[in-house]
Amino acid sequence: MRLTRRDFVKYTGFGAASLLGMSFLGCMTKETTKDTLIIGYAEDLKLRGDPAKIDRSIPKFCVLERLIEYDLSSDDFVPSLAKKWNVENGGKRIVFELKKGILFSDGIEVDANTVKFTYDILVVKKHSVAPGSVEVIDDHTVAFNFDEAWVLNFAKLQDVHGLGVMSPKSVKPEGDPNGTLVDLIGTGPFKVIEYVENQYTVLEPNRYWFERTGLEPKIKKLIVKVIPDEDTRVMALRSGEVDVLIDNYHGGYDYTPRNQLSELKKEGFKILAKNIPYTWIVVFNYKKEPFNDVEMRWAVNYAINRDEIAKIFDGWVRPAWDGMFPPEAPGMVEASIRYGYDPEKAKEIVSGKDVGEIKLIVDKSQSDQVLVAQLIQQQLKNVGLSVKLETLEKGVYKQKRNSGDYNLRIYYIGGSERTFYMRIFWRFLPPEKPWKVYMSNNVTEKAMAVVKEFDKTKRRQKFIEFYKALYEEAGVAPLYYEVVAVAEKPNVEGIKFEYSEPRFYSTYVKA
Repeated sequence: MRLTRRDFVKYTGFGAASLLGMSFLGCMTKETTKDTLIIGYAEDLKLRGDPAKIDRSIPKFCVLERLIEYDLSSDDFVPSLAKKWNVENGGKRIVFELKKGILFSDGIEVDANTVKFTYDILVVKKHSVAPGSVEVIDDHTVAFNFDEAWVLNFAKLQDVHGLGVMSPKSVKPEGDPNGTLVDLIGTGPFKVIEYVENQYTVLEPNRYWFERTGLEPKIKKLIVKVIPDEDTRVMALRSGEVDVLIDNYHGGYDYTPRNQLSELKKEGFKILAKNIPYTWIVVFNYKKEPFNDVEMRWAVNYAINRDEIAKIFDGWVRPAWDGMFPPEAPGMVEASIRYGYDPEKAKEIVSGKDVGEIKLIVDKSQSDQVLVAQLIQQQLKNVGLSVKLETLEKGVYKQKRNSGDYNLRIYYIGGSERTFYMRIFWRFLPPEKPWKVYMSNNVTEKAMAVVKEFDKTKRRQKFIEFYKALYEEAGVAPLYYEVVAVAEKPNVEGIKFEYSEPRFYSTYVKA
């Protein structure tokens, strides 16, 4: 079903002026307010064109479902559309048996051919999380073949950078992995009924999902309004233009500023926060002076008062004293790591070194990180380091990052639950890329051991060894542990977190 412009105005109160930025919530009738949830979101959902490039958040947990999910609390990959699986050829081949009777929102049943179609999209594009090949065994059995034997093969199948299973009718020509996305059709709780690029997306409940789960939808429409600027999104919540703000938690950008959460709460808005294995850090340019010296990397770690950094965010985040990842990460507690605050020791190290001006770069579009960088600049000054802070436009920041024109920068490791394993690979293992944070022979060896190990008990021990190696070399300076946050009006109820993501299948808006 395609929602006409007239229908859209009927459901939301959007008129032409509203689409240009005027508040539309007040135009709604009381009944529509009960039936419609409006989300303010930073990015276009990318629901046309290349199906491998759809937005990493809302479409992938509202419209699509995956074969498996990752449960951080148990460090297990768990069934979703797949019923069970067998690992073969040392881990290079995984054979999945699919659950039967699961329907896409267009009424087509999920089978091995639809799964193959979906993942062939990634194969033909040589995507970073693509398998080597996908093979149909029978109607409900499908095999994935990989080049490497490692647990990352499971991680790739549920990572936010990949895809959930979609109907072959999602693209034209139908069923062509090289086709163009025209109508994203999945098995999840919502289906897309209208999409206007860079403006809004309208979804409604997928009746087949609700019949399968035995639940009843509590809203008739879910509207995602694109508001790129973070301050404008917050203003939209305050004005009533949207009901909810959610993070694009892919990493680093496009979330509700943590330094504004407490003020929103004081104003009566509700704040939901979910701890995730995601840490903001100082990245050292460890390939050149002065931070090719491990003592200088330790000096920065000793100089940073993480409690003061966390105070910027009024208690919404935790200071990263006890490891480079939060305690929820596998093996982090057992690693017994502690970063100390010892400015006198930092001064002692610095006084014995010939250190010139240090360049710290930060992306000015990340208001939280600008505040963090300013505080770090002062803390390093207190121990005798002269730091030049460069607050840069995003494009300039990336150029300097990519060229290595910096000494320090603010960045992150980890992410949501489903990105945790792939981010070990993307941050600490070859090949060399601008988004790597630290690689040495020892740390790389330990990180590789983690991502290769299928046995959960053995893998936990390898995590501990990896954490300790990174700590001993002061490879990064952890700052604070991030959260996924939702800011919502007081009359919004029923948003739930699953696998780090806010879910809306039980959500409703009180009149």
